[in-house]
Formats: sequence, C-alpha cells, structure tokens
Amino acid sequence: MYSHLPPLNALRAFEASARLMSFTLASKELFVTHGAISKQVKILEDFVGLPLFIRQHRSLKLTDEGERYFIHAQAALQTINNATSDLISQPLRTQTLAINVLPSLTISWLIPRMEEFKSRYPHLYVDLSIGDFEVDFNKVNYDIAIRSSTTVPKAANVMTLMDEDLCLVCSPALAENLLHITDINQMTLLQHTTRPGLWQLWAENIGLELTTDKKFGVEHFYMLSQAAVSGMGVALIPRFFIEDELQTGKLVIPFETNADAQFTSPYRYYLLTPKSSNLPLKVQSFIDWLLELFSPYRH
Repeated sequence: MYSHLPPLNALRAFEASARLMSFTLASKELFVTHGAISKQVKILEDFVGLPLFIRQHRSLKLTDEGERYFIHAQAALQTINNATSDLISQPLRTQTLAINVLPSLTISWLIPRMEEFKSRYPHLYVDLSIGDFEVDFNKVNYDIAIRSSTTVPKAANVMTLMDEDLCLVCSPALAENLLHITDINQMTLLQHTTRPGLWQLWAENIGLELTTDKKFGVEHFYMLSQAAVSGMGVALIPRFFIEDELQTGKLVIPFETNADAQFTSPYRYYLLTPKSSNLPLKVQSFIDWLLELFSPYRH
C-alpha cells in the first residue's frame, strides 16, 4: 500500500540535516554520530534515486529536488508528531474520574494525599464522593469504588488493597494508667458501631477476658480517632488511619510490646471497578498511584 514510503530514520536524518544545514548539528539533535546521519541520508538518496544534498567543504546545500522534498518531508513528520502527541495526551485530557470511597478513608487519609495525584495528572478532573453502601455499577456512574468487607464483593472487578491491621491506641494521658493489658477493663472501649464485634475478637486473639461495661460508640474510624485523641477511651484503629497522630504523639500504642496491641480484623479493603476486560487509562492511572500509597501496608 505504501510502496514508496522511505525508512523513517532516513527521513528524520534528512529533515534535521536540511533544516539545520549540517550533518553535525543534526547528529547532535538526534543523539547519533555524524557518520550515522550521513549514512541515513545516503540510504534515502538511494531510495529515491536522486541526490538531495550538494556536499561542499564544511557545508551543505540542498539540490532543487532536495528543497522540494524537504518541504513535504517536514510537513509529514510534523503531522505524525502532532497526531502522536494528541494520542498520548487525549486519554487524560478533560476527563472525569468518578471515585466513591469509604467516609473514614476519604476524610482522614485520601483527601490529604489527593493533591499529589492532581499534580501528576493535572488534566484529569476527579469527582470524589463518600459511601459505604453496596456498589452496583449498573446503577451508579462510578469509575472506582473502595469498600471494606469480610467477604469478596461481587458483580465487579475486584482488587484486594490490604488487610485491616488494627492498633490499640489511646491518648498519652490514658496510657499512663495502662501498665498491663488487663488494665483495659478499667477503660472506656471506643467502639465502631458498624463493627461491634471487633473488641471481643481482639480480646479472644490475645487471651483476655473483657469485663468492662464502659463503652462509647461512633460510626466511622475518623470519629473513633478523634474520640481517642480527646482522651475518651481506648480504640482499635487501622494504623494507616492514624500515622500522623502517632508521629505527633496525639495517640500512642500504650504497651511496650506491639504484639499485644495489634490485631488483623476480618475486614479487608477492596478496590472495585466495573466488569470489563480492559481498564481505561484514567482508571489504571489512579490504581497505580493508589497502590504506591498502600504499598507499606500490603502483606
């Protein structure tokens, strides 16, 4: 179909040499040797059966045929360059990425980190919403959803992000009264109301009998962390939620051995996308970025 199409490398070498009127300058622009440019131009001249340059001492001059060919060759290369540039940038240009994420994960963890994602993909508009309901991609217009569950979600493409590793934490003031793990029974247990069984599972895991009736319930982990910071009691919270509070000392892990304070809950975090054999580039870009963030917490 393209029986007269010349080799692309030869065409690029000719265009650069004709534009710069120098094999030497063309070689620097294309990051090859002077000899490679000269060889490619000769390949093109042999291909068309005509000389394209008059080679003078330390200078070049286009033949009449070379001048006419240069105009068309440059225009053709520019067209290919523009088309390729559009193809590369178009998938992320002015597209909306709709993401629905758990409330605690969004408020306490994701939003503070989204500016880095936006700086990496400035042409991608992110529509971020919160929810913890079951996702049916046939009924909602989301590209991505993040959920936690004790079972693998269905009716979607599913990627496991991480297990839910919980830390026993409290304020520094309360920690002074926790000398032994049994002292937990003297404290108020801050409880995640949608996961009421976590304290009992934690206690069974470490062989502790819970006897305290003092409990305070909240609906989300970010509320749980704030209650713990305020000194209202002890809490079981995923470590990645409270890295900042642990670093600043607002929360502490009250025992010398972390083994008594850590527990992997039955819940896992899943990333969900509509069922499809191929993910759009905008979705894959967010997933790649998110996996970078979660990498320290993935087993």
